[in-house]
Amino acid sequence: MESAEEPHTPASSVPVILEVGEQRFKVSRDTLSGSPMLAAKVSERWSSDSQNDGSYFVDADPEIFKHILRFLRHGVYPLCYDKAKGHDFATYALIQKQADYFGVQKLVTWLRKELYLQAITITVTARIAEDVDEIEGRNISNDKISHYPTWKTVRNYVCPRGLSKHYGNPKACGFQCRKARGDAEDEYDDCSVPSSTLILIERHVANKHVWMGNEDDGED
Repeated sequence: MESAEEPHTPASSVPVILEVGEQRFKVSRDTLSGSPMLAAKVSERWSSDSQNDGSYFVDADPEIFKHILRFLRHGVYPLCYDKAKGHDFATYALIQKQADYFGVQKLVTWLRKELYLQAITITVTARIAEDVDEIEGRNISNDKISHYPTWKTVRNYVCPRGLSKHYGNPKACGFQCRKARGDAEDEYDDCSVPSSTLILIERHVANKHVWMGNEDDGED
């Protein structure tokens, strides 16, 4: 009885191991086809490039290489951005240099044209709050909220007998208070109190269509 033939797996779908620095990446030849240099390196025609264990050595920074590989796998452009520090231009430059070395031209063009600057939109909204209830409110977790109070000076009545419950309210003083005051004029304290609060809401929004590969890739 003849045995059934096992399905043939295309060589392009068989994963290979790339040793980049001290890290290893398992990736298919199909994925590496987006890089002429890497595709040629792992081609069966150049099997002599492999190491004793069958892996292929790639002389590159593994942390930068991760961005290259993510783009080859998913078409996702690198977004190196921190709300406090902004864009990491040094990392972008390293990625561009490595992408150029590996021949990933779409990524090189995207970085050269600095299209990552369009990937983040920052909006700032300002409003004035007159009391505490207006200051409090719900905002999304991505918001950065800053409060800038303004102050005004008010005069508060001081009871001549020093009674705190009469402070700020001359009508609360009776005969004994007026007797203690005598012929002197009413006494007032000047103090600063919040007048209103300027609220600034800063929001950082990621424009996914720019770095998820659906935007114009910037190719000439």
